[in-house]
Amino acid sequence: MKPRVLLVDDESLITSLIQRSLRRSWDITCASSAMAALDLIRTQPFDAIVCDLMMPVMTGMEFAEKLAGLNPLLRARTLFLTGGAATPEAEAFLARSDVRHMTKPLRMADLDARLLALLAQGPAASRP
Repeated sequence: MKPRVLLVDDESLITSLIQRSLRRSWDITCASSAMAALDLIRTQPFDAIVCDLMMPVMTGMEFAEKLAGLNPLLRARTLFLTGGAATPEAEAFLARSDVRHMTKPLRMADLDARLLALLAQGPAASRP
């Protein structure tokens, strides 16, 4: 059984590219917003999350805060994607020791390796 990854990004081109690139090793579920992702997390198990940092309505930073309250172990298995921190708040968030991130454009082999490293941390306890 493949590990389950929740991919959260408002850009469908990004989600399609990542899903196609990693589908051999990962079972990827896509959410086009942080709110949709939170709904999925409440009802489905996931082993890791890949989340865009800058999204409308709820940013990745706000999502991280809500996820920490909902499922702190899954929050520890979240990897944030950024096209470059555009605000001082985003830069401060990315500088935190509990925030793992990658900068776009991504190399899919690097993303795969980072996800494997997140899974090596132990169980995510992501069961709803």
